[in-house]
Amino acid sequence: MLQQIAFIPQHQFHVLINFKDDERILAILPSEAGRFRVVDQGKVIAEVGFKEHSFICCQGKLDNNIMTQLEHQIKNHYA
Repeated sequence: MLQQIAFIPQHQFHVLINFKDDERILAILPSEAGRFRVVDQGKVIAEVGFKEHSFICCQGKLDNNIMTQLEHQIKNHYA
């Protein structure tokens, strides 16, 4: 049986990410399990999280530059 991860829309926050051609504001929905759903204009583009102190992409595929920015923004949000 697959484990259900509950994302918490009430705790969402927004980050500004610089893509190659433009900058976009992405919504980040945290879960109780330490994962973050990344939403761009209403579409889920990835699910990311921390595993053994490393920031990883659990689902979806994001460029390394975007992953670095997301990691920095998420860590800043919780600092």
